[in-house]
Amino acid sequence: MTQSPPKSVAALEAELAEASLAGRSARRQIALLSSIVSVLRETANCQTEEEMAQVCLRVAEDLTGSAYGFIGELNEQGLFDTTLVSERGWAACRMPTAEAVRLLKSMPNRGINRIGLQANRSWIVNDVGRDPNSVPRPTGHPELSSFLGVPLSYAGGSIGMIGLANKPSGYSSADREEVEALAAAFIESLNRRRAEKRVAELNAELSSQVRQVEAANKELENFSYSMSHDLRAPVRHLNAYLELLGKQDLSVLDHKSHHYLEVIRDAAENMALLVDGLLSFLHLGRVELKGARVDLGELVNEVILEMAGHPDAGRVDWQIAPLPEVWGDREMLRTVFQNLVANALKFSRDRQEIEIEIGTGSGNLSELVFFVRDNGVGFDMRYQHKLFGLFQRLHSNEEFKGTGVGLASVQRIIQRHGGRVWASSVLGEGATLWFSLPRQEEIVP
Repeated sequence: MTQSPPKSVAALEAELAEASLAGRSARRQIALLSSIVSVLRETANCQTEEEMAQVCLRVAEDLTGSAYGFIGELNEQGLFDTTLVSERGWAACRMPTAEAVRLLKSMPNRGINRIGLQANRSWIVNDVGRDPNSVPRPTGHPELSSFLGVPLSYAGGSIGMIGLANKPSGYSSADREEVEALAAAFIESLNRRRAEKRVAELNAELSSQVRQVEAANKELENFSYSMSHDLRAPVRHLNAYLELLGKQDLSVLDHKSHHYLEVIRDAAENMALLVDGLLSFLHLGRVELKGARVDLGELVNEVILEMAGHPDAGRVDWQIAPLPEVWGDREMLRTVFQNLVANALKFSRDRQEIEIEIGTGSGNLSELVFFVRDNGVGFDMRYQHKLFGLFQRLHSNEEFKGTGVGLASVQRIIQRHGGRVWASSVLGEGATLWFSLPRQEEIVP
């Protein structure tokens, strides 16, 4: 068997050096990964950004063997106005604390601190005293022999830097790359903390606004409810005295006086309707929504049967499309169709033949769409934003009597179900009132 010739001492030394280099490289990689994990883990438990910066500085000093360091964040004027010095840096500082704090509040971006900031790249100065960028330092400032600057990069620019100083052997490109990785981890933690803080602030603001709106709505609702009840008494009195007056001999009154009495009677009746409508509308906001399986086809047929006694019901050509089951409050949805059908009948009464169509529209993955269409007088689309407002009416009371509560109630019910309402019309050719309900993948039994 042929044996390989023994390796020379030089070859063995080369292999040993290569193995040693590989070992050192592996140890550095492990140390870097451990440092990154430390930054991410420890900063997550910090209460302030200053504590987070101290963690990053301590880890960077330990990883590189630096004597001390600082983290500075640049403001709009280009000054380091939030400079934080490591604990080791404060220990090496020989100037009065108050003076040092004052200088750190607006530390100039100059000297070796600024070499790579403009280009957003890291830089190494291993002979600070002879570097042409060096500038005089305040009395008591720690001595500097070597320096490593690494920008804190965000959105393609420099928002600050990590500065490390006085590694005995000087800084290498490996040091630079490792601190760049640490800086990226620190920025990630810092941005996450600031995002969480902003989200918390927004949630607090939103909660505060919601509470204020709920309180205002509750106060308004209680006021309106009380006012409506208080209004009922004088309206009842007015109607009662009008009834008594009607039983008297009114032959002594002239035609104009009879007209005045009719106007008062109509106004009293309208006031009573308005009060009842307001109470009904307020009730919709107070009553608990009772979700259940609702067959809309069956519900609409019930509403149409209820309308049989309407004076114009006999002239209606009903066109009812198949309607699906939905999830909602059955009585509230009945009120929706009662108001929409009554609205269609009222505004179509002057047609020789009334056409009312009820069906489904094109929805999407999240909602079902329904409509009630008539061939009535329609309305001017310029005023559609008023259509569902409380007490808002697009026609005079002389043309079509009403309180302006019905469609407002429709909107309130549909919104409580998580849907929306809208309308379309051509003046003189009818109107279509639409509403949507959230789509349920499975109707809960």
